[in-house]
Amino acid sequence: MVAAGQGTRLAAGRPKALVRVPDTSYGRSLVAHALDHAARTTGLTQVVVVAPPGPGTAEVEEALAEVPVPEDVHVAVVPGGAERTDSVSAGLATLRTDVGIVLVHDAARAFTPPEVFDRVVHTVRSGHAAVVPALPVTDTVKAVRSHGDVEIVTGTPDRASLRAVQTPQGFLRETLERAHAQVVGARRHTDDAGMVEASGVHVAVVPGHPRAMKVTTPLDLVVATAWAEVQGEGARTGPCLVVLSGLPGVGKTTLARELCARRGAVHLRVDTVEQSLLGSGIRETELGAGGYAATLAIAADQLRVGLDAVADLVNAVPEAREAWEELAESAGARLVRVELVCADEEVHRARVEDRTGDIEGHRLPTWAQVVERAWEPWPGAELRIDTGRTSVADAATLVEEACR
Repeated sequence: MVAAGQGTRLAAGRPKALVRVPDTSYGRSLVAHALDHAARTTGLTQVVVVAPPGPGTAEVEEALAEVPVPEDVHVAVVPGGAERTDSVSAGLATLRTDVGIVLVHDAARAFTPPEVFDRVVHTVRSGHAAVVPALPVTDTVKAVRSHGDVEIVTGTPDRASLRAVQTPQGFLRETLERAHAQVVGARRHTDDAGMVEASGVHVAVVPGHPRAMKVTTPLDLVVATAWAEVQGEGARTGPCLVVLSGLPGVGKTTLARELCARRGAVHLRVDTVEQSLLGSGIRETELGAGGYAATLAIAADQLRVGLDAVADLVNAVPEAREAWEELAESAGARLVRVELVCADEEVHRARVEDRTGDIEGHRLPTWAQVVERAWEPWPGAELRIDTGRTSVADAATLVEEACR
């Protein structure tokens, strides 16, 4: 774990790894957050934290003392060097001889979920000598060159083939050590995967995660602080009410089922409630908001006995949204409002047109009906997740973290 940088762009007045998030008496340093997430990696045996040289090494040791790690995981802190490559080499030199797979992780990516670590390790074990997690590039990227006091665009790469690389980066140990020993001009590489690639080894890519963002600027620190507070530096009491909101076909029910399976929560699906009411003899023209009202009533009973609940509904009307907010307040529940979207219209349309109903008698909307449906973003929603870019597992993890 590389934590030796001074973080000059963060302008915090101390090494970046030691910046507290949130910046309060109960906040943890970035390096402590990073170790807390990394320590949950399946099969982990050793962590070497490369700290700023001098007094910074002892300060990092003190910051990590508050992080619980499994008893069979050995944590060592060693001083780093002037360049990143020097720091990684110092970490490699400290590893036990029985370690065969090495992850190199930036402590500044302090909120990387444990499943990203596991994903990288699994892919190395599957036969790839070098693996990086990455996200698709969403901005248009321009290649430029200097031209006097301005820059001139020289090309526009196809962003479909571009990825923003994150950490942890995983390697067979001998592959990484060989790259550090043999690559000429190693210091010009900004990550270890670049060095390994320069040595002639193919690098595999696996999905990264938005929370693996690198804390570099003051704005990044604001985002990281929000994540830390959502994760619960102060433990919550009471149940969690998750309200999934979004147009048909964005994946509400799939995500709801994943969350309920993980948390043992109650699934409150308004389509099921409405179809049951229609089956009891109520005319569709008389149904109105009856399904929402009945779902709210069921939710209230579950929350009062301390059960987490996941509401699965379109929830496009302000009055309906306010009702869920009022319910959470009256029940003493933590409310997590999640707006689901699918920004890729082709993917969204295919989902709507290809899915089959699983509730007897329920008529699924056509794509034309979905497009015609009025929709406004939910002000104040804790999460807005694009299900066209975020896997069900990662989306569920984001929601779980918000429930803590």
